[in-house]
Amino acid sequence: MPSPALTAFNAEVRATRRALLSSDYDPVQMRQMLASMDAVGPGPDCRLLGYATLELRRAAGAGLLVYVPGGGFCFPGGDANRGLLDRVCGAAGARGAMLQHRLAPEHPFPAAHDDVFNALRVILAEETGPVFVLCDSSAGALVLCACARLKREGHRLPDKLVGLSVLTDLAMTGRSNVTNAEADPMFGPEAVIHKAFHYLQGANPAQPSVSPLWDEPISLPDCLFLVGSTEVMRDDTVRYAAKAESAGTRVQVSVYDEAPHVFPLLPGIPEADEALAEIAAFLRA
Repeated sequence: MPSPALTAFNAEVRATRRALLSSDYDPVQMRQMLASMDAVGPGPDCRLLGYATLELRRAAGAGLLVYVPGGGFCFPGGDANRGLLDRVCGAAGARGAMLQHRLAPEHPFPAAHDDVFNALRVILAEETGPVFVLCDSSAGALVLCACARLKREGHRLPDKLVGLSVLTDLAMTGRSNVTNAEADPMFGPEAVIHKAFHYLQGANPAQPSVSPLWDEPISLPDCLFLVGSTEVMRDDTVRYAAKAESAGTRVQVSVYDEAPHVFPLLPGIPEADEALAEIAAFLRA
């Protein structure tokens, strides 16, 4: 049963944001508006990796946690993502960096895919200690596709992967796109279609370099996936996890009752605090 705080958040976001997030808005204009709301922004310690930017957030720790934030392929990670990265690094005792890729619609597929692949390849080649990757939403597709490509091309893989409300099927064949179309408090399936339209611009949504669910089963490092039970993208997590497990990947899946999309971003809500503890325990194990 969801906590009272989570229930209140769901009611608020449904009343104030759901219609906008499910509409056909201009992502470039929306991006400019959201950028003006960030008070922290990237720090001075940034590094270019090809077209991607690596924001270094925490210098002390045993391993390196690379966070690739989602944003529907159209939006960069913001202060909320930086806060989540800082909390996870603090709880797990890891160094932290946030990886930003080029954005659609100005840079359609395969720009973001190539950015994430190339940046992870460089980071993994340079680092001598453990490297963990955290991703959410649309970045789940980017990271999981990149990891499959890393393995096939013989490169080092991350030591562990954590995915929050991951998008794995841009063809949207999961039943939760229908069964949770109204139950999802944050957005309906129209929001996924909207972002996929701007990212793909005519590319096939079911090709393996776009949707990891449509790739052949491949064994990956240990994975932890967290998702809300009423998300339209719930089945993206559940179906991909089952496919990865069938290939020999050790997978943990936690489905949180009525939790909204990428709910660990919400500090102070009990489910988000529980998720933080779960992620930290997984990375420390």
